[in-house]
Amino acid sequence: MKVQSWFVRMAVAVTLALAPIVAAAQTAVSAADAASFIGSWTLSFDSPQGPFEQTIDLKNNAGKVAATMTSPFSAEPQALTDISKAGANLVLRFAGDFQGQSFTAAITLTPDGDGKVKANLDIMDGMFVIDGTGVKK
Repeated sequence: MKVQSWFVRMAVAVTLALAPIVAAAQTAVSAADAASFIGSWTLSFDSPQGPFEQTIDLKNNAGKVAATMTSPFSAEPQALTDISKAGANLVLRFAGDFQGQSFTAAITLTPDGDGKVKANLDIMDGMFVIDGTGVKK
């Protein structure tokens, strides 16, 4: 149980602190296809170690979606460059490295009314998953 709790705390901290160290792919999503997502979002999650927030900024960059992520665990915004759509959802994938251990993660944003999204943070393809909400600033 202690090992699992330690892993959960580390997974959340690593994801937020070191998120997109390695960009996997270039975005192919046009800004027009993701128009409802363009803007600054505050995502709120409730992990086993307590609640946390992060900010996702989505912009139109020469007709394509560009994204950055910030959190209390990272002083600088991190660029997210693997952006895709899955139906109505916007999926932001990234990879990182923590103490020599590589990991992958994805944040999926699902429309949930005007200026709201459901957010899903998935680390290592289902190894650790947290659901949350988001509001447009």
